Amino acid sequence: MGSIPGQGEHWSVFSGTYKICKLAANVPDLVVFEGLDRPIPDVEHFHGVLLFADISGISAGKLSKVVMGDHESRYYALIGCAVDEVRKAEGLALANTIILSPNAWELCDRDNIVVEQIENDRAVKVRYIKRDPQFSVEDYTKSFGNHLEYQEVTIRKTSRLLPNQPLEAVLRKYLLRTVLLKIDDGVPLEYLSEMRPATVVFVNLQFVEAATMHNQCQSIQACCLEINNEFKKYQGRINKVFMFDKGCTFLCCFGLPGDKGEDECANALQSAHNVHEFCTKIVPSIGIATGPLFCGVVGHPLRHEYTVIGRKVNLAARLMMTYPGVVSCDEQTHYHAKMPSSYFSELPKRAMKGVQNPGPIYQYLSKKHQK
Repeated sequence: MGSIPGQGEHWSVFSGTYKICKLAANVPDLVVFEGLDRPIPDVEHFHGVLLFADISGISAGKLSKVVMGDHESRYYALIGCAVDEVRKAEGLALANTIILSPNAWELCDRDNIVVEQIENDRAVKVRYIKRDPQFSVEDYTKSFGNHLEYQEVTIRKTSRLLPNQPLEAVLRKYLLRTVLLKIDDGVPLEYLSEMRPATVVFVNLQFVEAATMHNQCQSIQACCLEINNEFKKYQGRINKVFMFDKGCTFLCCFGLPGDKGEDECANALQSAHNVHEFCTKIVPSIGIATGPLFCGVVGHPLRHEYTVIGRKVNLAARLMMTYPGVVSCDEQTHYHAKMPSSYFSELPKRAMKGVQNPGPIYQYLSKKHQK
């Protein structure tokens, strides 16, 4: 059994004995314990608290877990007002600040928390807490409900799972082929971490304000199937699905370990164009960037995920939001695609948060738009 640098034998203690434990470490408990016979797409409703990654934004309220995919691959995402609120709160936060969404603030002990009102917004900025809160979890659960049975304070229950072929078969559907190969070969997952050239594709679907939960789920499922099928033809993979700015975003990659192929940039552009043509009712915004990325496992031995990180990931995400409704790409993708110039149209320069000197940005038009 492997060890994470700096953690030594703790990896052995936490990671579990059986392969199923290592599979479960890559997905949340809401997926591991959801049941084996649920339909796809599937929606499960619950109440919870959301913290943004850097704990700069906090929201609370009703959430829905949506599972999408097919008989080979599955993905999950959280949707609901609490998701929209936490992202809005994060957008209002500056360095070293905590923003509470309106619903989260309603549920707080207002006598104990000093806040600052934010102009033209119902969210509030936390200044300080007067005294350590005296909160009894036991009294709360007696009054309002119980913890989910798999939640424990000391150690994640998935680390003690016993072999279960039906459950293992379901969990495998949520993992990238790259990760599955390492788990099946018994290779420590830290060996997956590396810097490598790859192409990142962000696909954002914006929903109309009047869209119902059912309509959103059906649209996400249909587009998920199209993206998955289209990208797999050229060894592209969906890495994760998440809600962003009142829409659903797919983070996809070409060039991951085991999926390296020729003409990655050209394949990414044409696949993205085909997805854009398919999703005509939603009009997706797609951003593509190419360059060196960190590809690897991040997180705790008990709960981690395989992801991509880097300047090009941020650039692709900004392109997606800055140039809505089109397939946009950076100069490196344009260059390495080796396509005729008539397939592209240079887009006007626009300021992008966190991005300096991105170089020329292009819209991919495909061959049918040649002059």
